[in-house]
Amino acid sequence: MSTTADELAQRLLPIVMADPVKAKMLADAALRDAQRAGDRAAQAVALRTLGLAARARHDAAGADRHLRASIAVARRHRLTQYEAESRMSHALILDDLGRPTAALREIDRAMADLQGQRRARASMQRALILRRLGFEREAMELYRDALRAFRRSGDAVWEARTLTNRGVLHGFRGNLRLAEADLRAAQALYNRLGMSTAAAQVEHNLGFVAAQAGDVPTALARYDRAHDRLWKTGVDAVSLLDRAELLLSVRLLPEAGTAIRAAIAACTDGHLDSVLGQAHLMMARLALLTSGGSGPVSGASGTPGASGTFGTDESRAAAAAARKVFARQKRAVWIARARVAELAAVVASGRAHRGTLRDLWTAGRALVDAGWPHPGWEALLDAAQLAVGLGEHGTAADLLQEAAAAAKLGPAPLRVRWAHVRARLDLARGATAEAARAATAGLRIADEYRASLGATELRVRGSVEAAALAGLRLRLALDHGGPREALTWAQRCRSAALSLPPTHPSSDPVVARALTELRRITGELAAAPAGPQRAGRLLRRQRSLEAEIRRRSWRVPGSRPAARTDVPFASLAAALDGRVLFELLAIDGVLHALVVFPSAGGHRVARRVVGPIAPVAAELEHLRIALSAEILGHGGTSAERVDRGAGALDRLLLDPVADLIGDGPLVLVPTGALHAMPWTMLPRLRGRSITVAPSAAIWWRVATQPPADGPTVLVGAPSAAQAAAEVAQIARDQRVPPTVLAGERARVAPALAALDGAAIGHIASHGEFRVDNPLFSFLLLADGPLTVYDLSALRRPPALLVLSGCDTGLAEVHPGDELMGLVAALLNMGTATVVASTGPVDDGATRLLMRDLYGHLGVGHPPATALALAQAAADPSVRASTGSFVCFGAG
Repeated sequence: MSTTADELAQRLLPIVMADPVKAKMLADAALRDAQRAGDRAAQAVALRTLGLAARARHDAAGADRHLRASIAVARRHRLTQYEAESRMSHALILDDLGRPTAALREIDRAMADLQGQRRARASMQRALILRRLGFEREAMELYRDALRAFRRSGDAVWEARTLTNRGVLHGFRGNLRLAEADLRAAQALYNRLGMSTAAAQVEHNLGFVAAQAGDVPTALARYDRAHDRLWKTGVDAVSLLDRAELLLSVRLLPEAGTAIRAAIAACTDGHLDSVLGQAHLMMARLALLTSGGSGPVSGASGTPGASGTFGTDESRAAAAAARKVFARQKRAVWIARARVAELAAVVASGRAHRGTLRDLWTAGRALVDAGWPHPGWEALLDAAQLAVGLGEHGTAADLLQEAAAAAKLGPAPLRVRWAHVRARLDLARGATAEAARAATAGLRIADEYRASLGATELRVRGSVEAAALAGLRLRLALDHGGPREALTWAQRCRSAALSLPPTHPSSDPVVARALTELRRITGELAAAPAGPQRAGRLLRRQRSLEAEIRRRSWRVPGSRPAARTDVPFASLAAALDGRVLFELLAIDGVLHALVVFPSAGGHRVARRVVGPIAPVAAELEHLRIALSAEILGHGGTSAERVDRGAGALDRLLLDPVADLIGDGPLVLVPTGALHAMPWTMLPRLRGRSITVAPSAAIWWRVATQPPADGPTVLVGAPSAAQAAAEVAQIARDQRVPPTVLAGERARVAPALAALDGAAIGHIASHGEFRVDNPLFSFLLLADGPLTVYDLSALRRPPALLVLSGCDTGLAEVHPGDELMGLVAALLNMGTATVVASTGPVDDGATRLLMRDLYGHLGVGHPPATALALAQAAADPSVRASTGSFVCFGAG
């Protein structure tokens, strides 16, 4: 043995785990010195270090080249121990290259020539290869034995490596408490040893454990912290796939797709064939979700033929490609996972049969038996849902029993799925009471999970399964519980995210700085024409800032769910105080109405079937197109088309309930696309006091808030031609002089400061609804956009906020009537009433409407009545503008 080479190994190898870039530089220098000195052992050590540094930078091909050279030098000069240690390292590279059988042969050859501590290290490496092949019990035993050896000898580096690998294995097997303990211990050792890169890798693994537990904000925060420390080591395909899997779980599909494609590129560049199959499998899941399915359970009816074939063929092909890779590598667990993905695509395409059911059951059982409970339970639940769809109720019950542990031990989304399948089975068997209990239990879990997601975007997008279960529970209430029970469940199931306490992402200094820079860039883009190169750079930076703001907001911790989100009927009836509540529900493509109206004995609830939703949605789309054409001055027959469309919608929606809704004040709770309806344009609703709310419970919450004291704040931005004149005119008519910010004074920071704590706020500006991301919908002030993220800075938003601009009342609607947009955000933050537009508006007509609105407010009319009076007095020729304004919230 060469003392110099041993000293070199002790100096260089730990640096790989602290800073692989530095380790490469030092190893290059050591190799040159060893070649000049003719020190073959030192050459072998330097080449081995270069190989390990290449692996740490995700370059399996480079690592393979260096380690083969190290083995060749050691073998040629009969340096047996150095050859064996290089083979030990090379075994991992062979596994990375997708050659696990060769990796086992290599590690066994190394162990034959190693003794004592060095053999214990090789044994730990062998465990890692066995784990990837699916021999997890054997791997766990080897980890245990290796840990004893390293602790006896005081080898802290290898103790930490073993704890890391065992912690990851615990995570895959669902033993999350043990996984967290091992990884925490490993991270503490790495920090004590100064191995920052290794400690950051453990931080990522802790994120993986949080993801397995369903703690999305914590997982994202840990992934981000690890990424910030590991960026120098290059693109890590495994880390990207872990992140993609988490993003898929909350339906952030474009972001997941970006991560998956980057992982595939990294696998290709680094020749990481061991990970490439997993990337293809993730792509199969993405294709299935993008096609509108998510396997037999989530988001589909469970009946063969429910989802169509668009995207499912792509999903099946990607899963089949992954399965072939895993079969070539003899990775039994991953073969089963790929098979489940293939079968999920078959079910979603409508081509499933009893053979598909049998194969799903077999694959799910194999995964559970192999110690991978979470994907195994998922597959069993897929099979159970398919069995319900095929009418195999006994089989479905057996499958649910086999996956019963998921209902107790699985993460929240998996427990919700179990409850959903249970409820569907009970309903199919005619056991409606049992179905209702199962659905109720599942929704309670879903409420807790939704509350744990702090970001509005995650709460809304991550509720697909919960929305499907809520629809089932609401259908049960409609069909079997009567109108009053249906009203209760409509409150609990709709816009649930808006019932949670608001979060304040802009309080994060990083988000605040990004929002400031975003305003600056928007101003530069709008200020003057820029050359294509400069404009391109600004647009790329704009997209980068928006992505950073979103990522930071996703990390905001959640809260505890409210005890109940529905309101006792007596309290709701008292708050209505003569108003009629008109709530629309969409069930299986049919609109149903629940109407709460005063009667001789108090308030009653009636249910009516309104009719199919498709013709209503089509007429609304035609109306909105006609309104835009009239505002933009395209002339022609747009005015006639507006009148015709409004009349058609009036008949479709109001004829079935005309005898119930009377002609007095109305509280409207729409559904789906009807959230964008300009309600006051319907002939029977013109001149009526109308307010629109996301749910009856949210209406009650804001309507029963105590009156707010505070100033009136008027903001007139230069982005709208008549905004300054509009706020000046309103200000002249106020008894108490308001705060006015107009022209260049209408900037974001002063506006937010003035609006915080105001009783009435008014913002006249250009508005824009961002279809690509509604939380970046904005009002354009003097220094740039005032977005939903900016509004989160308000701690006491105005009780009444008037948004005098185009499209300010639009929202993106997600399953469960979850809403994202300016109005939804303001109601969630505590604003009682928002007046906003559902389409483009003319500046001149809007200025006159606002003058009259404030005149009626000034004599004591509530906002909904004041708006109705102002609209009734408006010139009919500008109804396309004035009728687009809607009162949201309390009214």
